[in-house]
Amino acid sequence: MNIDILNYLDKDSVLLGLKQRSKKTILSMILDHLVQKKKIDKDDKNEILKVIIKREEMGSTAIGNHIALPHARLDSIKDIVICIAISKDGLDFDSLDQEPVNVVAMLLSNQKEAGLHLKMLAFLARMLRDKYLVQSLKNSKAEDEVVALLSKQQQILK
Repeated sequence: MNIDILNYLDKDSVLLGLKQRSKKTILSMILDHLVQKKKIDKDDKNEILKVIIKREEMGSTAIGNHIALPHARLDSIKDIVICIAISKDGLDFDSLDQEPVNVVAMLLSNQKEAGLHLKMLAFLARMLRDKYLVQSLKNSKAEDEVVALLSKQQQILK
C-alpha cells in the first residue's frame, strides 16, 4: 500500500508559530486549530484531547530529533486527520532526548483504521527523521511552504 499523506494534508492542516506552553495546552491549541479549520467536530475536541493526554501519560510521543507524534484512534474521527504544528523556538514535550520539540505531527484516525493509522505514523516518523527537513520546517514562514516541503520529502521516500 502506497501512502500519500498529501491526501490528508493541506495548508489548513498546518499551524505555525506555536509558543511554549504546557503540553496539554499545546495539544489543545492544535485541536482548536483543527476545529476552526473544520477538520474535526467541535463537540469531539474534549474527548480527543483526553485520549491524546492519556496516550502521552503512557509515554511521551516526542521521539527525539525535535519531533513529537501525538496520535489517537477514536470512533468520532471519520477520516484520517493530520496536523503539522511548528514552533520555531521549541517546546518542552518530555522528549526522550531531552531536546525541545519544533515539529508536532498530530495524527487522528478512526478506531477501525488500525493498520492505516500505524502505517501513517511510521511514514510520518520516517519523513521527519530527516534533520534538514525538520530544520526547514522550523524556519517555514507560510503554511504552503510546509506542505511543499513535506510533498518533496514524500517524493524522495517513495
